[in-house]
Amino acid sequence: IIRTSLGAPIDIDIVSTALWHSENAYCTPSSYLSRSYQGALTGFVPTYAINDTSHDTHGYIGYTESKKSIYVVFRGSESIKNWVSNLDAVLTDYPKCSGCDVHEGFYKAEQHSINNILSEVKILKEKYPSFEIVVTGHSLGAALATLASVDIKEAGLEPVYVYTFGSPRVGDTKFAEWYTESMTNAHRITHHKDMVVHSPMHERFTHVGNELYEEDNTVPVALNTCSGLEDKHCAYQWHITSIDDHLWYMNVNMGENKGSCATIIV
Repeated sequence: IIRTSLGAPIDIDIVSTALWHSENAYCTPSSYLSRSYQGALTGFVPTYAINDTSHDTHGYIGYTESKKSIYVVFRGSESIKNWVSNLDAVLTDYPKCSGCDVHEGFYKAEQHSINNILSEVKILKEKYPSFEIVVTGHSLGAALATLASVDIKEAGLEPVYVYTFGSPRVGDTKFAEWYTESMTNAHRITHHKDMVVHSPMHERFTHVGNELYEEDNTVPVALNTCSGLEDKHCAYQWHITSIDDHLWYMNVNMGENKGSCATIIV
């Protein structure tokens, strides 16, 4: 269920598939291209592995014919808890938007991999011109997905849909406003008191908009539409936060429970 008060309804199956891709990216990166995908990812064909150990950037690209979609998937940090405790908060100029600043570490990591990503997406888009492009990731992967989605769209590869889970703040207020206006098919999913959603601190960083907020352990899963950039009725309402809420999205244990890999790959 997605409770939408604004805009067109969003298919929960599309969001769920993006979530399972984001979780799948935490499984052993060396096997990205050799796996047999099952469950929610049945029919997915991987074509390229994103692998930059110098920036802890991993993920993969591929397509699912039945869904008419090309997927660009970014993995979160290998050790989420360590990454959260060491999360830098240095801003740097973002050249695509006048006067905008973004997180320096996220931007450097994204830029180090983006050329190869664009090359692969172009190849797939030429083969499947009617397919949409879905960019997704959890945690660090969500921040990378946010930045990469802009480069993919600006390369003329469209339509681009973005579904991020538990994303930290990526840039300043000017960037958040610009991104929200530019990337109208981007959605930022948050869960209850997720700690990472409150990082880096709000004094210099602001979330992009189009938040879909998951309340605590609702059955069935329900995502509520939020307004503005930091809706005080959604994730931003909480002051005491939880790492456990970061690791649990839409009834899927994210990142640190490798046992769940068996449900989506063989």
